[in-house]
Parts: sequence; C-alpha cells; structure tokens
Amino acid sequence: MTEKTLILICLALLVLCVALLFALLLKKEKTAAETKNDGGMDALKEKMDKLGGIADYTNKSITSLGSMTEYRLNNMQKTMTDQLRYVVENNQRSLDEIRRTVDTKLSETLETKLTESYAVIQQRLEAVYRGIGEVQSLAASVSDIKKVFSNVKLRGTWGETQLGALLSQMLAPNQYAASVKLNPLADGMVDFAVLLPDKNGSCVYLPIDSKFPVEEYQRLIDAENACNREAEEKAMRNLGRAVKLQAESIASKYILPPRTTDFAVMYLPIESLYAEVLKIPDLSEYLSLRRILVCGPTNLSALLSTLQTGFKVSAIERRSQELWQLLAVFKHEFGKFTDVLEKTQKKLQEAQDTIETAAGRTRAIAKKLKNVDLGVPGDNLLDFPDDPPESGR
Repeated sequence: MTEKTLILICLALLVLCVALLFALLLKKEKTAAETKNDGGMDALKEKMDKLGGIADYTNKSITSLGSMTEYRLNNMQKTMTDQLRYVVENNQRSLDEIRRTVDTKLSETLETKLTESYAVIQQRLEAVYRGIGEVQSLAASVSDIKKVFSNVKLRGTWGETQLGALLSQMLAPNQYAASVKLNPLADGMVDFAVLLPDKNGSCVYLPIDSKFPVEEYQRLIDAENACNREAEEKAMRNLGRAVKLQAESIASKYILPPRTTDFAVMYLPIESLYAEVLKIPDLSEYLSLRRILVCGPTNLSALLSTLQTGFKVSAIERRSQELWQLLAVFKHEFGKFTDVLEKTQKKLQEAQDTIETAAGRTRAIAKKLKNVDLGVPGDNLLDFPDDPPESGR
C-alpha cells in the first residue's frame, strides 16, 4: 500500500468524523428545540450559523490539506521517479559490466575447454584407431585360431605343444619323455610320460595325454551365449560323451601296471573347457572308475609341482643311501688302517729295542777299546767319547 493511498484514507476518515459530529449537533439541537418554546429558535439559528462556520472552516481545511497532500505526493512521485531512473540506469550499467565480464570469461573458458576437449577427442580417436587396428589383428588371429581348431591334427598338435611347454617349465628334461610307446604289442604312443623312480631304482611311467573336444565345447559356448537351455543341455551331454570316449581310449592304451602307474592323466588345454567338464553330472565318478584324472593347465601345474617335490625327496633319499654306503666303506677301511697302524707301531717298537741293544753293545766295545794301549806316542788312536747317558727304558 503506497503513501498516497494512506493519505487519502486519512482524509476520508477525517471528513467522516466531521460529518458525524455535525449530525450529532443537529440531533441535539433538534431535541432541545422540541423541549423548549419557539423562543429558542433564535438560539438555535445562532448555533446553526456557528456550525455553518465550522463546516466552512472544515471544508477550507480539507481543501488546503488536499492541495498540500497533492503537492507532496507530486514531489514524492517526482523524487521516486528520479531515484528509480537512477537505480535503473545504475543497474543497467552494472549489468552491462557484468555481461561484458561474463562474456569475456565465457569466451576464454569456452576457448580453453574447446582446446582441451579437442585434444582429448584427438587422443581418444587415436586410441580408437589403435583399438581398431588391434581388433583387426585380433580378428585375423581368431580366424587363424579357428582354422587351427577346425583341423583335428593341428588341434592335437597345439594341445601337445602347450603340454610340452608346461612340462619343460616344471620338470627337468630327464624327468619326462615325449611320444612314449608304453605297450610294445600295440600301436599308439602317449603324448608325454613322467618318469617316476621306484624303490628298485628303475622308473614307472605316468601317462599324460592331451585331448581337445573343441566342436562339442564350441556348441556348448554358443548355446550358453544364446540362452538356449535345451541346446545347452544337449551340448553338455555331447561334451560328456566325447570326454568318456577319450577316457576309455586312454585307459585301454596307456594304463599298463607295473610298467606304468595305475592311473593316467587327461590334459585339457583350456581352463574354461576344464571348468565345463567338471559341471557335467556323474562324469567325475565315471572317470574315477576308469582311473583317469582330468587336469586343466592350473591343476596340472600343481600336480607337476608336487611331483617335483617328490623327485627332490627321492634324490635326497638316494644321496642319503649313497652316503651311508660310503660311510660303511670308510669304516671298513679305517678298521684296516687301525690294524696296519698297530702292526707298524709294533715294528717301530721292535726296531727301537734293536737300536738300543746295538747302542749298549757299542758302548761296551768302546769301553774295552779305550783301555787298550798300543804303544803309539801322542793321543790314542781310538778316542771314543764318554758314554752318553742312557735313555730311560
């Protein structure tokens, strides 16, 4: 609510109060006139004149107050208009300065951001180009791998190569052999055989044969990726059937005790294939009955590490036996040396006794010769020294 509105309301209230006062006075005079005689009309008229004067003064005051109020309101409006114009102009100038500052900052920031973004985008594009090149190279490699896996002979060679590399990393060259014919009466050679020493000093073969049923495995992976439960179950059954056939082949060809161990190892060259084989129901029990141990790259490494520890223990035992044999020979020879030493000591004692006897007889002869006078002037021809003191016997 503005100040002008408040002043108008105050003027209206003042006029209303004067009117009410005037009405009250008229009512009072009228009441007094009714109770008095007609002689009171003069007094009433006089009072009415006074009230009329008061009303004229009130009207003049109201007119003067309205004029003053209007003048003040006009001045106030002009002042407020000037102040508002100043504020608007000042705000406009401030806004212009702020706009120029913001434009400058935005321009600089935008240029910097665009430069940085361009550099980042360029780096990302270079990385994308490199990635595309790598993907193309990988695609070519995958195509080559598919060609290799589609060829049964090359696939078997790849598995054997991986198995041979693993064995060469974990074992010494004299601890395993490649392409070993375990049964002289039958065809077929096992891929690799670990040479396990026995108590008799000979070796027992541990057969390790590499198998890679890639077609069944690929069908299983495709079914899992397609979320086809029926196809997945069918592919898993086919994979289990293929593993069982390979297990039967290994058990019939390569488990030949006592020339070999009573079990053989089927090596699966891919860890994920080994994991899928473990998921096949009842397959572990079947392989256990056929005495076939299925291994992937990880647990075959653990098995070879355990065998390497056994080789070291066996070598320590063999060295210990050789050491005991050497100690037994040394003990026997030392006994002979003791006997020879005792005999030598006796011979030395006899020789010493003989030397002492000879020395005693020599001293006796010297005494006798010393008393012999040959009549030759001068010193004696035989000038024997005095007897040396006898050694304590």
